[in-house]
Amino acid sequence: MTAGGRTTGYVQWAPPPGLAEAVDAFWRYTGPPHGSGAGPTQSRILPDGCTDLIFQFRASDGPTWLAAPRLAIVGPMERFALVDIHAGAVSFGVRLKPGWALPLLGVSPRELCGLNVPVADCAPAFTRLQRRLEDCPSPARALALLQETFTQRMASPLATPRPRVTEALHQLQSSGGQVRMAGLARSLGVSERTLHRDVLDEAGVPPKLLARVLRFQRAVSLLRSGTEEDLASVALACGYADQAHLSREVKELSGVTPSALVK
Repeated sequence: MTAGGRTTGYVQWAPPPGLAEAVDAFWRYTGPPHGSGAGPTQSRILPDGCTDLIFQFRASDGPTWLAAPRLAIVGPMERFALVDIHAGAVSFGVRLKPGWALPLLGVSPRELCGLNVPVADCAPAFTRLQRRLEDCPSPARALALLQETFTQRMASPLATPRPRVTEALHQLQSSGGQVRMAGLARSLGVSERTLHRDVLDEAGVPPKLLARVLRFQRAVSLLRSGTEEDLASVALACGYADQAHLSREVKELSGVTPSALVK
């Protein structure tokens, strides 16, 4: 929707082909404008196994288009979080797929799991990017700069996860989390302990938890799309034991029931 000529709410778009391997999406969230009378609201953020680089600021009507800028890295989440949204708040984000935080950001997602940390405290090399974002003449240019930055970083020969971990993460994601760890470890020629360590180091969460989150995300997608007739059908499609199992997982990971999540 729009308010005061400014689009509000959440929107995301797919990365260009050259970034599709590493970037899940670019996104923007725009809160109600100043003077709208809207008080602080809460946004429910769901776990997805990803790590985000987020440029946050307050929209300004002064000589510049932003105030109080902050560039931060948000690590992978084990369950939902509630985030306060204030009038005038705007966020631009780059959502990195599991396994790409270390190659592209130079930070360990394991150390940032569940945290929201300014780049100055965890990735000082990105403080220059923050200054460049602040100097952009418009929000559109800032978004373009984010995309250009990651296109350049992807071109680096160092920006590649370890092949074994890449294959493990590919199998976890392509199956929607429906893969047994013993079989996955066997297909990679490693022990389950090694698989656990590799995925934890590169994705920030253990493989069993990542599989659980990926399965949950697939269920959320089906619930919201309405392509399945009922909860039992969604549970079957996503590999849950039954409808009750699906409901428990949704409540645990999102904090609400399946029906409330869809609404």
